[in-house]
Amino acid sequence: MALPQFKILGNPDTYDEKTYPILLGKAQFTEDYLAGKKLWGACKHATIAHANIRSIDASKALQVPGIKAVLTYEDCPQIFSREVLFWGQPIVGIVADDWYKAQRAINLIDVDYEELPAITDPDEAFSKGDAAPLSGKRAESNIAIANHDRGNIENAVAQADLTVSYDQYWTTTHQHGPIEQYQATAYWLNDHCYVYQSSQACHGNQIAVVNYLETTANKVHCISRHAGTGHGARLSNWESGVAAYMSKAVNGAPVHFKCSKKHSMLFRIRQHDHRSKYTWSVKNDGTILGADVEYYTNGTGAGINTVFQHTWNIPNVRWRGKGAYINVPDRGAWRCVSDPPNGVQVSTALDKLAAELDMNPYELRKKNIMPVDMPALDPPNYYFAAKEVNECFETVAQESGYLSKWHKPGENNVMDDGRLHGIGIHCHHDSHGSVAAASNAALVLMKADGTCVISVGCTGIHNTTAQSKHFVAEVMGLKFEHVSVGDWANTDVTLDTGRHGGSTFTGAQSTFVTASLDARAKVFAIALTKAPFKDIAGITVDDLDAEDSEIFYTKDPSQRMSYRTAMSGAPGIAGYGIGWAAAGGGHAGGGLQRSIHGLPVGTKVNTTSGCASVVEVAVDPETGEVEVLGHWNAVGTGRVVFRKGVLNQIGSGSELQICQALYYGDVYDPLTGAVISSQYTEAQLPTTLDCKPSRHTLLPVEGDDHAGPLGAHGIGEPCVGSYACIMTAIFNATGKWVDTDHGAANPDRVLKALGKA
Repeated sequence: MALPQFKILGNPDTYDEKTYPILLGKAQFTEDYLAGKKLWGACKHATIAHANIRSIDASKALQVPGIKAVLTYEDCPQIFSREVLFWGQPIVGIVADDWYKAQRAINLIDVDYEELPAITDPDEAFSKGDAAPLSGKRAESNIAIANHDRGNIENAVAQADLTVSYDQYWTTTHQHGPIEQYQATAYWLNDHCYVYQSSQACHGNQIAVVNYLETTANKVHCISRHAGTGHGARLSNWESGVAAYMSKAVNGAPVHFKCSKKHSMLFRIRQHDHRSKYTWSVKNDGTILGADVEYYTNGTGAGINTVFQHTWNIPNVRWRGKGAYINVPDRGAWRCVSDPPNGVQVSTALDKLAAELDMNPYELRKKNIMPVDMPALDPPNYYFAAKEVNECFETVAQESGYLSKWHKPGENNVMDDGRLHGIGIHCHHDSHGSVAAASNAALVLMKADGTCVISVGCTGIHNTTAQSKHFVAEVMGLKFEHVSVGDWANTDVTLDTGRHGGSTFTGAQSTFVTASLDARAKVFAIALTKAPFKDIAGITVDDLDAEDSEIFYTKDPSQRMSYRTAMSGAPGIAGYGIGWAAAGGGHAGGGLQRSIHGLPVGTKVNTTSGCASVVEVAVDPETGEVEVLGHWNAVGTGRVVFRKGVLNQIGSGSELQICQALYYGDVYDPLTGAVISSQYTEAQLPTTLDCKPSRHTLLPVEGDDHAGPLGAHGIGEPCVGSYACIMTAIFNATGKWVDTDHGAANPDRVLKALGKA
């Protein structure tokens, strides 16, 4: 079925006006506000993994000229805790007239700890169970358990030609270290608090500060415009709370609180690390009858791996999941939350199975991938509003020439320069995609000259305002340049149009669709009172449409007028809209806006995305270095909204796949639980020499998500989750699996896999 035709969405000539001030150095980031007019805040961090604080003596620090205040858990228990749960936890705040002075004064603060038993190794937590010391992160146990059953695993084993088990290594754990440090500026006017922070959700940030301060929303004013990358960690609102309390401690004077790069790497939320054991029950032709899975995560819940759950047509599943909550920094959103490690776990297990069966990994996946028209296998068995993973898989295989380049693992692989050639393929149905929320709302303001101004209540990450402009221009039938963005990401003058949490904001654009429809209907009603439409007998609003900023009569398109003419002499019009209800299954659910699979509009469905990648590598058997020779990254975008932005996101996803597979990884001191790799000093980070754009082929795969706004998907998260293909490519090159051990496939680990280290 042909996709609906759009004029604005997907147009390669449209642009993001908010890019220009960034490129020209005129954009205001958090640290730019109130330049030269503020005090500075910093934090002292715990040097023990688990403890209660007996006392804090800041007398020496307070004697230093320029030190204005010290805050502890006694001053703001909502911000600082008496109980220390991991090495590096922030425990004391200090305000000074200079940030570096605050950093130095931190060393003068004496903390007396009551040391408590700690546990920092997840494997130890799993093996000891209830016999392990409590970390303090959960009340009665360090272990969360989630069991899931589908079909009958014993029947699968009985019917199988082969049952085989594979232990999967721990995936990497890392803090992404954004360009802009974690920071916020706050000041008080009487009992009103004003906060600037590069949050991914300024309205969510406002509510968090309201709760921190135990006040009301009309007294908290938040601005969150530009952000030096998001990656999920910008959903934190803690910095705003710290800055607000610090400002209050100095009689409302402006205070800018920020973490150092080092401290950001030490205690901020980082990617989940996972390991597993997959037991496959299969037929000799590769048909997977059952999967018996033991799944382990560190610092997160133990729910079923949705990448596994929604990608593969496996009728019989026994899932036993465990999550350890131990005395290490918290795990949380890192671009795609749990899907990257989920993808690695299942994809490497599939490649091991393919090698066991002497099959091409492409053929094994092709045989077992869920068909497009198959509903979810688990209750409530919702259909998918779109399932582009199948097309993504075929696209990367064809574009890369995978089938002609593939060889058996470790065979026929020596290149002319002596390095080992490998190629890997991966696909998954991502748990993210299109998210709509009825709690979000938007405004479209029509002006007397026929142009409109929109109100965007979200931070400017990943072309946020440009997305909104595209939707409004398309629905209204306006020229792109006739839509502008007014004040934005300011809780005083905007509605909550949605948070920019990975793929969330694209789905939240349903608010702008409904607001545009409302404004359009109101303008059309005015147009009916003017020539030539007023002279057409029986004409109604439903008989009108618009394109290129002109309204026309659908039965006779020669009868038309401009938006400018329609609005001339009319009062300003405000179009208001709320988001579509997020009712459905999976991480992102929704009701159908257009029929699919013969299902009526409004049917609850899964609304998620799909992606696939192929990576070609060269492995140096003498040094262990891995070079990415080619990278094909396909993402199910639904309908492309802002084409330049789409390509940028897929490209950055390709780079982040390389970072996760080959470079990122924390190193912990096993005795103290301290993070001893800051990633900016000890660890090697990739450069442009490692991520060459000429080797990345970016492949947006358009479909029509029948529950998303005009069929659009978020793409920021799915494209990051495909780094498994790099791991499988290394296996294809060497015939050996690299033990990542909570880190990356760096040269030392590659050499170890080859028996050379």
